[in-house]
Amino acid sequence: MTVTKRTPVRLLGAAGAALGSLALGACGSAAVPGARSAGAPATEPAAATTAPPGMPSALPPRPSPPPPVCTAEGIAVSMNEPDAAMGLRAARIELRNCGSRPYRLNGYPSLRVLDEHRQPFDVAVVRGTRQVKDAGPKPLTIRPGRKAAFVVVWRNTVTETTTVAVAGKYLEVRPAPGRPVVIVPAYGPIDLGNTGRLEETAWRLSTA
Repeated sequence: MTVTKRTPVRLLGAAGAALGSLALGACGSAAVPGARSAGAPATEPAAATTAPPGMPSALPPRPSPPPPVCTAEGIAVSMNEPDAAMGLRAARIELRNCGSRPYRLNGYPSLRVLDEHRQPFDVAVVRGTRQVKDAGPKPLTIRPGRKAAFVVVWRNTVTETTTVAVAGKYLEVRPAPGRPVVIVPAYGPIDLGNTGRLEETAWRLSTA
């Protein structure tokens, strides 16, 4: 077990579940029509009341992160909303070339999961995954206005109730060796539980 000032975690073995593209759903609330008082005109509209006790109410929509800023390197990096299925999470990280020159990548980015104060958690980042398609590393050239992307995969598993579960608020991305890092706000928490493990795919060109 590796211990940090904030979060001691235990590394688990490689996961082998397949990803399902399931979006998170929310239950809607129901309105119960009120009764019409005696002697009231038949055209009087019925008054709506709140949902009965125990009836689930509608969940508020998850707020989107702020739009990515075009850095001095001429790139803008953002995180899409994670897909979730049976405790497995997968989120797509996109890099858009917002500059005027080609931007070159090759292989896997370097990552760190950060807390709300932008301090790193003790998390093992594994290059390569069998849980989503990973074409592997290869040289890429992203022309101005085009995008590249990679996917991060993790499990929200809590096996130790005595330790604090990881819930990252930011992802630090170094697109390639020698390039400056970019701090990307998480779209919802990067909730690794106690696993202390994050898997990633290599960069690939995006057609979107």
